[in-house]
Amino acid sequence: DLISELNASGELLCIEKEVDSLFELAAVTKAVQHASNQTVLFENVKGSEFPTVTNIYNSRQRLCQLVGSEPDGFCPRWNDLYEQTPSRLGSESKTIDRPTDLADIKIGDLPLITYHERDAGPYFTSALFLAKHPETGVENLSFHRAMYVSDQELRIRLGSSHDLFAFQAAAEEKGDYLDAVMLIGVEPSLFLAGGARLPEDWSEIAFASAITDAPIERYPAISSDLLIPAPTEIVIEGRIQPVERRAEGPFGEFMGHYVEVGDNHVFEVTHA
Repeated sequence: DLISELNASGELLCIEKEVDSLFELAAVTKAVQHASNQTVLFENVKGSEFPTVTNIYNSRQRLCQLVGSEPDGFCPRWNDLYEQTPSRLGSESKTIDRPTDLADIKIGDLPLITYHERDAGPYFTSALFLAKHPETGVENLSFHRAMYVSDQELRIRLGSSHDLFAFQAAAEEKGDYLDAVMLIGVEPSLFLAGGARLPEDWSEIAFASAITDAPIERYPAISSDLLIPAPTEIVIEGRIQPVERRAEGPFGEFMGHYVEVGDNHVFEVTHA
């Protein structure tokens, strides 16, 4: 729906020519950011049947529209959403039946984007990870870069300051895997909630519910007891292995510098 709105308002640049996901897609996106800062829809990505959209959350004006604020009113509106979140806890979602039109894929079917010359390989950079604390059951949405190794394995950098790191540590202490899902192509409220800083006993799903002023519809995952937000285009189900760490990187981060190779967590894919 958002892409259709952007197209109608002239804010969407559609590229029909085949574009290579190895460097070229990222380079075109960067060039557009400097030239017109439009959202870019790549309709023909080499080696994949899936189109790719980039540069969606590209302006303060866009963010204001997505949270329902007046121009330059983002921060007061964000604070208001924060204050509303506690009242949503416990009723932030509505469970529905699993859709009947879901299609299984291999991760390799997706556009696997390599951004920079020294990157170790393709990366998912805007996928949301959904997990819940193994003891408290509190859910978390968060962003973590994920390096594609194979259709069965991704390597992710959790970052010690993130809730997902603490969730995984709690599971690992008991020798358990931590179930998690990667969400790609989510409804904007979920994407924005994934970047919110919330107390550890709050759920980002509740923050997203405050943005939409409605419960988030969700359906059961196939390989775990997690609930998938229905307004999600692509879901990769899996689990983070305990103890195991493997080489991840280098990767050119948004700060403009490479993060070198490090031993990071292993995400074992169970369904996609």
